[in-house]
Amino acid sequence: MYKKLLFTAILQGLISAAALAQIDTDRMIIIGRNALYFEDYILGIRYFNQVITAKPYLADPYYYRAIGKYNLDDMKGAEQDCTSALELNPYFTDAYNLRGITRQRLGFPREALDDFERGLKIDPSNINIITNTGISYIRLKDYAKAIESYNRAIQLSPNLISAYLNRGLAKMAATDTVGATSDFSKAIAINPYIPDGFINRSIVYYQTGEFEKSLADMDKSIELRPNDARLYMNRGIVRYQLDNLKGTVEDFDKVIELEPRNALAYSNRGILRAQIGDLNRAIEDFSRVLALQSGDLLTLYNRALLYAETGQWHEAVADYNIIIDNHPDFAPAYYARSQAKQMTGDEYGASLDYGTAVKLEMARREHSTSDEQTLAQADKKKDDNAKTEGRKATRKESDTDIRNYDKIAVLDDFETEQIEDITNTNPLRGRIQNRNIIVEMEPVFCLTLYPGDTLVHRLRYFDIEVDRFNRKKISEHTVAISNRETELTRETSAQVFAAIEKVNRRLEKASMDETESLYMLRALFYSAVLNLNSAMDDYNRVVELNPENYLAWFNRACTRFRMVEIVKELEAETPEQKQELRMGAIGVNTAQKHDNDSRILDYDLVSKDLEKALELNPNFAFAHYNLGMLHCILRDFEEGIARFTSAIQCNADFAEAWYNRGLTSIYLGREVEGTLDLSKSGELGIFKAYNVIKRYGYEGEDFEEEEE
Repeated sequence: MYKKLLFTAILQGLISAAALAQIDTDRMIIIGRNALYFEDYILGIRYFNQVITAKPYLADPYYYRAIGKYNLDDMKGAEQDCTSALELNPYFTDAYNLRGITRQRLGFPREALDDFERGLKIDPSNINIITNTGISYIRLKDYAKAIESYNRAIQLSPNLISAYLNRGLAKMAATDTVGATSDFSKAIAINPYIPDGFINRSIVYYQTGEFEKSLADMDKSIELRPNDARLYMNRGIVRYQLDNLKGTVEDFDKVIELEPRNALAYSNRGILRAQIGDLNRAIEDFSRVLALQSGDLLTLYNRALLYAETGQWHEAVADYNIIIDNHPDFAPAYYARSQAKQMTGDEYGASLDYGTAVKLEMARREHSTSDEQTLAQADKKKDDNAKTEGRKATRKESDTDIRNYDKIAVLDDFETEQIEDITNTNPLRGRIQNRNIIVEMEPVFCLTLYPGDTLVHRLRYFDIEVDRFNRKKISEHTVAISNRETELTRETSAQVFAAIEKVNRRLEKASMDETESLYMLRALFYSAVLNLNSAMDDYNRVVELNPENYLAWFNRACTRFRMVEIVKELEAETPEQKQELRMGAIGVNTAQKHDNDSRILDYDLVSKDLEKALELNPNFAFAHYNLGMLHCILRDFEEGIARFTSAIQCNADFAEAWYNRGLTSIYLGREVEGTLDLSKSGELGIFKAYNVIKRYGYEGEDFEEEEE
């Protein structure tokens, strides 16, 4: 009988394994590829995940998943998947091509070139790889070899637009403006409905001072791509060179309409408004910039000057103070603050500032270093060259030299990087890494009767004890482990209070075995309606009845944590109610110190409960995870990372642990490790990770790339 049962169990296991392996992987790959075609990269990645789980020996799903990650700007994740594909199939030319592109984007042109050369050994006529080889040579500033690569591509495919565009960029970098113009014109002739040729040719015309031609090409590129804010920004710069200030302001207005948080557009529009005497609206624009980028000192200096010009002397002094704190050797700021202080009646302060300004100016003239002279001469040469070419002096977007405060800024790349339009309204379709999100850690996990739905429905996390509790059927509600809880409506809250009364009546006649479960259930109901003190009492009863119940220790820790967080939120909302008791000249806030000490003590109790849960079940991943969160809150980031690592070791598919560990690593400056962790969390379903990778992860530069 025993052998028969054992055979049956083995047979069932084999059937389950066979069912997993025999899913229609070919069909799932086709569906995933279709999702990639329609820019639903998230859906595609989910299908390829399933194929990889079922048949990890196939190279194709790794490659296609890499394409999805690449389009979500997860370069490190894409590189890893390409490597996995090549380990399984070392003759996979497309994987060499894609890995080369990702390495190029990550800023490793030599490694990228190595991949392209390996691919060309297998397929010497692969146009895509030949084109991308040229990009690597451009990155390495070997323009002759880059042009040679594009010549070869054009021989194989005379109408390949990307080859002409990139050869034009190589010639432009080699200062061959005539050859660059010819290549961009050829690309336009082949297909006049692709804006890239017009954009790049416009840049050449701008650099050679042919502003009318540059404007005509910009107009055409905007006609073809009317919702690209960067094109309006660039056309505004061209119009500025043509003294068309009205048109320039209109273009900056359009940039702001398309991208309301574009600080550069507000800054440039403010400078123009100041030039035409519209001072109050210029101040408004500069204030918007500072609301978006508080550290923009050039804009702050501009606003200070306008405050002074409009007689707002106190506001001007406040702005000058910040400028001088950051640029203590900038004499013009002292001169300006001297005047502002004099107008406020601060004669002594004005005299000190004036004296400081004079001393700084004399010291600068007497002790200016050769390096400073060289830099000043280089700046003057740039301005002189601009004037010679008929151009007004401008500055790069990344230029933070306070002396260039009054110059219009141009984009650093001036449109050598092409940006795709975002037309999808589905929040999980297309390039979701470009969405605006609030970057914060995933919250702690708790047991709950009302788990909140996430944006993407993933399988709920499983724990054997939670499952055993649910199998007792002591309630119609199912207990789940979740880090989000549904906000209860008035009707649902009434149902919870009724359920609590029902549990109370059952406790009156419950047996010893039922009492523990009923207290646990009632504690969960109390937590749902934020009666946390009563929940704590019930968890205390559970651990008294059964000290081995690690779920009770775990959720008591969660309840303690929620109580501390609620108190913190209340304090943040009503700061005026906090009593401030200061000690002498030290200025110590003893009330705040007492609050902090008390809170640390509360967190210590949370930690002890979680440690007890782990003592009872060392493989309980959620306790490790919550301890990681606790240590990060207490700014012990290294221990936080260690705890998230323990959670991942317990459950390799713990997406939130990967995400939080990645976020913490990036905060500590470990971009590579952090990006890889975020990539894994995105692969497991936390898709906002791609936005974080885009904004803060380890990324290289963009360039015009040819993909199949």
